[in-house]
Amino acid sequence: MRTITSRRPGLSSEAEVLDRVHRTLGPVDVVEDRSPRPNTGRLLRIATRSGDTCFVKWYRDTPDYQRELIALTTYTPALGSDAPKLIDSDEALQMVLISEVAGEAASLSESAWDPLVHYRAGALIRTLHESAPPVISDQFARQCAARFEEAASRLEHVVDSALLSEARVVIARAMDIHQVSLVPTHRDNHPGNWMVDSGGHVRLIDFGMSEYDPWIVDAFALEHDYWRIDPSLKVAFLSGYDREMSHDDESLLRAHHAVIALQTMAKVHLSAATKSDKVRARDMFDRLVGSTLF
Repeated sequence: MRTITSRRPGLSSEAEVLDRVHRTLGPVDVVEDRSPRPNTGRLLRIATRSGDTCFVKWYRDTPDYQRELIALTTYTPALGSDAPKLIDSDEALQMVLISEVAGEAASLSESAWDPLVHYRAGALIRTLHESAPPVISDQFARQCAARFEEAASRLEHVVDSALLSEARVVIARAMDIHQVSLVPTHRDNHPGNWMVDSGGHVRLIDFGMSEYDPWIVDAFALEHDYWRIDPSLKVAFLSGYDREMSHDDESLLRAHHAVIALQTMAKVHLSAATKSDKVRARDMFDRLVGSTLF
């Protein structure tokens, strides 16, 4: 029988987490705080007294922790040294302790625009997608519709109803696809999560959003930011992935776009977002309902 570990709500303190790490690795020093969203989770780069470095990552919300843990235990082992390895985890703290992979984020250099890097990333993502058997589902479009309407309900007086109706057409097209193959996807696949070493080798990090989804979902961030500027990168990535985008793939990708666009619009409307965040959200939605969607 599985033992349920109770925990206090909210984000565990740094002191609690480091105490747990000490019991696994011995004394460690915090080298750097890399927390992208400190209200929802923390990410610290730490070093042992012997000089080895790794990361400790913990979450406020249970689903975020579970996505990361499942990915690290079930999917990423297929990637070998091309992804972090799980060293330890703690359910009560919602914490994972992971190895550091070599390289620098591709987004920090010209590697982000290197077709060879995109080719290698495509091959790596294909390996991730094949790390577990696919699941055939008829629920993807329905789930997109439900998430879309939930976000739309928060934007009734913000976005013109005619534009929302146009966006619903995108969801409706995906509803015509009755059987969808779902695979373990990264769901935040872009050069910011590609680590590239001096030899051009690509590794994949940050699996906190990983879920079963259509394979094409892992093209979304690339399509939105990189491929529309340099179409050769799309060719390179898909060549590495060894697959072309079908009509159904494009319909599923646009449905995913519709959901992300509405959720992003709702998020920036209801929070103290920066001007750049608001511009990006609007751009994402404009491209959704524009004549040239991608």
